[in-house]
Amino acid sequence: MFSLFKSRKREEEAEAEALRLAEEQERLRAVLPRSERTSSYKEIRITTATGYTIRGIVLDHSATGLRVRFQSMEALPDYVKVHVPGLSIKGSARIVWRDATDFGLQLIESV
Repeated sequence: MFSLFKSRKREEEAEAEALRLAEEQERLRAVLPRSERTSSYKEIRITTATGYTIRGIVLDHSATGLRVRFQSMEALPDYVKVHVPGLSIKGSARIVWRDATDFGLQLIESV
């Protein structure tokens, strides 16, 4: 009987921890300045270390990163190679956030 209360307590602790982490991330977003974004609709080719290549669309970009959308949900590693011919961007990027079909990429180097 008492094990029922323990599982509920664990769930409440997990929810409280998730809420605390979300609040901490929101505070960081408010403090960190964002680069000026430029709306764009250009094709991007992303290649993983294993050679897997996928095409997507750059929704907007800045000097430090890109927001990319794919047709379907994609499982990509944390580091990828990017090539956006329409914006003259080619190099490595780190995936900093993921949504169902949208990804935020931080440019590591540009050629």
